[in-house]
Amino acid sequence: MRYAGTIERAPAMTHEHFYDAFFQKRPVAMPQKISHWPALTQWSPEFFKRSYGDLPVWLSRYDPHSERSYLDQHIEYASRKTTMADYVDALSGDHGFFSIRESIGMLQSHPELLEHVDGFRPFGCSSEPPASQYMALWFSPGHDTTGMHIDVAEGLLFHIYGHKRVILLAPDQTGLVYEDDLNKLYARGLEDRIDPEDLEMWRNFVRWSKVNPFEPDFERFPALREATYFDVVINPGDVLYIPLGWWHAVRSLDTTISISKSLFKDEFLRA
Repeated sequence: MRYAGTIERAPAMTHEHFYDAFFQKRPVAMPQKISHWPALTQWSPEFFKRSYGDLPVWLSRYDPHSERSYLDQHIEYASRKTTMADYVDALSGDHGFFSIRESIGMLQSHPELLEHVDGFRPFGCSSEPPASQYMALWFSPGHDTTGMHIDVAEGLLFHIYGHKRVILLAPDQTGLVYEDDLNKLYARGLEDRIDPEDLEMWRNFVRWSKVNPFEPDFERFPALREATYFDVVINPGDVLYIPLGWWHAVRSLDTTISISKSLFKDEFLRA
C-alpha cells in the first residue's frame, strides 16, 4: 500500500470553509472542536462502571486476523451478553475481540448521556437531536479494530477517550480493495437470527471490503499493493469528518470511547 500522508487538520474550521473545501470531497480532522463537552472530563471506563455497572450490554466480535472477511464475521453474528461492570473489568485482559460496537440502543435508552455532549454543538442541533438521526456509541479495548468499509452517508466521529488510528482510502481506490459481495446478506435464514434493523442497515447503508489495511495480506489481495491511503490519529476532543464513499478502518491504540453520528447539515458549525 502506498502512503499518501495524514489527512488535513483544521482547528479553525468554519461552516463556510467546511462546505467549500471538504463536504463530499475529502476527510478532515478538527482538533479540540468538542473539548468543551462535559463528556471529555466525565466519560471513562470507570464512569461507565460506576454509573451503569449493572446495565446489560451486548458485545460483538471482529477478529482482524481471521481469513473470514469483515462482512462474513458480521453474518456469523458472534455476540456476547454481559454487564457494563464486567466488561470494564475485562478491558485490561483478553477481550477475545469482543467490544461494544456501534451501540445505538445505549444512547437511545439513556438520553441523559446526551446532556454530556452539549446537544452535539457546534455540529448538531440547538436542542436534543431528532430521533431519526443516526448516532452510536463505541467503547473498545486497545487494539480493537473495525474492518474496512464505507458508510453510505456523510459521517462524523466524535472522539472522547483514548486514541484511535484511522486509515482512509478515496472512492477511486475501490477497484483495489476487494469489495465484498452484498448478496451474502440475502442468504436464506439470515432474517431468523439477525435483528431485522441491523440486517436492513448492512444491506442498504454499508459497503464492505475483504482486506485488513492495518495488516495487509498481499498474497491473497495482490492489487492492494497499488492502493493509496491516508491516515490520522485522533485524540480526545477531536472530530473526524468522513465523506460518503470513502473507505475507512479504525483501530483503538488504547481503550477508547467515541460517538459516530450522521452529519446534521443545517446547523453544522453554526454559532
